[in-house]
Amino acid sequence: MMNTIATAIVLAVAGALVAAMIVMIRISGDDSGKHTDLKQFVEALFGGSASLAASKETPEERQAEKAIALQAAAKQPFTEPCPACGDPVTHQDVDCPSCGLRLLSPQ
Repeated sequence: MMNTIATAIVLAVAGALVAAMIVMIRISGDDSGKHTDLKQFVEALFGGSASLAASKETPEERQAEKAIALQAAAKQPFTEPCPACGDPVTHQDVDCPSCGLRLLSPQ
C-alpha cells in the first residue's frame, strides 16, 4: 500500500515538472508579448536569442574589435618584471637583458 502511494507521489511530481517545462517552452516561444519579462528571463538564463539580439554583432565584427584592441595594446609602451628573474623589461626588449629569457611579443 505504501509503495503504491509513494509511486503515485513520485509520478505526480515528475508530471508536474514535465508540465512546467512545457509551459516554459511555450511561453518562451510565444510572440504575442504577454510574457515579455518571463521570456527575457528564460532566454537570458538559457542563452537564448535575447543575448544575441542585444548585441546585434556578427562574430566577424567581434573578432575585428578584438584585433584592434590587441594592436592598440601592442603599440602602447610598457614595463613589466621578467617572469624568470624579476628584472624590469620593456616593450622594446626581445630577450631579457639580465637572464636572456626569450619574451613573447604581443603581435
